[in-house]
Amino acid sequence: MLLYDPIRKKDVPATPEEHVRQATVRYLLDQVKVPEHLIAVEFPLNSIDSKTEDRVDIMVHNFRAGATIDKPWLLVECKAPGEYTWPALQQQLNKYLQILTPNYVMLSLGDAVRFFKLDPATKRFEKIETLPVFE
Repeated sequence: MLLYDPIRKKDVPATPEEHVRQATVRYLLDQVKVPEHLIAVEFPLNSIDSKTEDRVDIMVHNFRAGATIDKPWLLVECKAPGEYTWPALQQQLNKYLQILTPNYVMLSLGDAVRFFKLDPATKRFEKIETLPVFE
């Protein structure tokens, strides 16, 4: 079974994690109004830091605001339900935050979602209810 990824423009295996990833892509396109060309799926972090082979599930670039590639608007980590715990997801995210400084973070664990916003003064992420509409 395959799912069509509108960002990568190809069919991908319909794994439980991919279902979560594609639901998140639809949410970003339909609800948050992120332009398709600013969304990267399975973004390779070695394009920023050659010492890592990690890939970010979804990244929304912030080029419109003049930001560099390492300062995205949004970083999203997706996991299938039952595969991970919130602390494990947080630990994986923390690895990415050593390389990237996003304005927002979204964690999707199946249907459960958490959102965070970077406080520029404290450099800490604060929990928020939802993402703002992209501008």
